[in-house]
Amino acid sequence: MPVLRMARQHADQIKCAAQLRMAFSMYTNDNHGWLPTWSGWHVYPAGSSPEDTPGLGWEEKLMPWYVPPDSPVYSCPSFIGTAAGDPFNNYFIAAAWAGAHGQHSIKLTDVKMNGRFVLSGDVSQAGLYPYPYGVGGMASNDDDRDDFGVDCLAFTGEDNNGFSMHLGGNNVLFDDLHVALFDHFDAGAMTFHPLRMSSWYDVAGP
Repeated sequence: MPVLRMARQHADQIKCAAQLRMAFSMYTNDNHGWLPTWSGWHVYPAGSSPEDTPGLGWEEKLMPWYVPPDSPVYSCPSFIGTAAGDPFNNYFIAAAWAGAHGQHSIKLTDVKMNGRFVLSGDVSQAGLYPYPYGVGGMASNDDDRDDFGVDCLAFTGEDNNGFSMHLGGNNVLFDDLHVALFDHFDAGAMTFHPLRMSSWYDVAGP
């Protein structure tokens, strides 16, 4: 039984990785390398929660190329809420560097750290999930998750309220659209700055 459970968890990790990759690939191909813009807390359908802010979330902007924000593909199959029938949007978009420079998007051709810039990944910050899945206070499902102001990709034992989405850690999507699994921040393999190697905390600032 442990072998079957591990095989199932490995299959979920691979499925999650494919979900991360597909949407951004189609969007950037048709938008001259630009990623969809992000802003505040957006709920789908628009206006369905008092927590919704005006405008569209980045997942809504992907709809013409992909699927609606309430599609199961945005719910990581390894997330405990997905198995409980209470799925959440489990992926974020890179925003720490762009936000620090007054931008709401980034162009992939401006990224010079090929294959190391964190483009997206599992939202493993417990502060972004309501009880019983996390410690946050928001009741609605944000379809515009980004890491400007909060470390969405939080690792167990390293970051406040971080947890592992998968058995071996968290999926990370990089600018060249490859996905890898990490159980900690690897300063030699990932960066949140498009021009040099930097941690999320270095980019986000004090």
